[in-house]
Amino acid sequence: MTHLFLITGQSLATGRAPAMSVDPVAQDQALCFDGGPVGENGQPLTARLGPLRETGTETIASGFAAQLLQTSSDPLILAGQGWAGQPYAALRKGGPSHVFEQVIAQAQMAKTHVPDVQFGAILVLHGETDGAQGTSDYDRILAQWHQDFSSALSDIFDTVEPMPMLLCQTSSISGYCSGDRQHFRTPQMQFQAALTHPQLVLVGPKYQYDYIDWAHIDAASTRRHGALFAKAYRWLAQEGKGWHPLQPRRLTHTDSTVLIDFDVPVEPLCFDTEHVRDPGQYGFSLHDPQSHIIAVERAGPSRIRLVLDRPPARNARVSYALYNGTSGRSGRLEGARGCVRDSDTERSALDDSPLFNWSVAFDLPIEWVHPDGDPSR
Repeated sequence: MTHLFLITGQSLATGRAPAMSVDPVAQDQALCFDGGPVGENGQPLTARLGPLRETGTETIASGFAAQLLQTSSDPLILAGQGWAGQPYAALRKGGPSHVFEQVIAQAQMAKTHVPDVQFGAILVLHGETDGAQGTSDYDRILAQWHQDFSSALSDIFDTVEPMPMLLCQTSSISGYCSGDRQHFRTPQMQFQAALTHPQLVLVGPKYQYDYIDWAHIDAASTRRHGALFAKAYRWLAQEGKGWHPLQPRRLTHTDSTVLIDFDVPVEPLCFDTEHVRDPGQYGFSLHDPQSHIIAVERAGPSRIRLVLDRPPARNARVSYALYNGTSGRSGRLEGARGCVRDSDTERSALDDSPLFNWSVAFDLPIEWVHPDGDPSR
């Protein structure tokens, strides 16, 4: 059974780094439309299907397809449309870019060419411009975006089955912000949206990659990022496990200690300063005028302990991978980042690099529980 995956967003969706290869990924097993895999800046894809290959720039399509085909023989169609630098207001249904309508038209083209094609997922790489613009309701925006896609695609595929939207967390807050970063809210809004909307699936962050500038990951990182999307989709759809990134599940504090319990895809979690340079305290910050972090320790396979120099105020907050790093820089060496990952042994199909799951960035009060109310999951 052929499955269709639709990619949308801004420049990380269309690709910015030069393609590593223009050879087909899997000949007849992975397909895309001419001009693709992802149409850029209003340039539509043509209706002829051919082997999936990158053209001018590297998108996540090749890495995604290669990884998914390691464990499935079902053919894939990768399609999509994006527009560099555009906020949701331009990309939304009825927006001036017509990107939404072009994505839906590609879904209809796929259905016409392969009548028994099934819908897989929407893959979204977006949030930088809305972050820079200070969009405060990006979580609501994501829910509306998903609702509009689901409504249109349900009609095309004549189904009432849930339609997952997989998204990655924006990790270029330090690249975009030269001063105060509090207005750049999309990373936290992406995290919160996935906590409260079951069909919004957060794959993970992007601070663990190499960047070619303040906002765009390089081609090798783009391939690995596509593989991470595929891994999350496989857990969600093929293995029936559900997918949660490495993310906080509960924060509690007693005296001069803050405990953070995590959802960990593959335990144990660990501190990795080889792949990501330590920005200090492994990426954790305490926001409190009267106390400071003096140690960050593992306290079990899914728990981290922050040791403070004195008890914090009741309204103190803990952040991770948001407010460190060098302004104008992004990525694993100089950007806003952290060193917490899991112990997943899966490797990329295209370059055999590790596909660890890195903790999402967050900013939370020192007393907090996941919205589902189950701190032990």
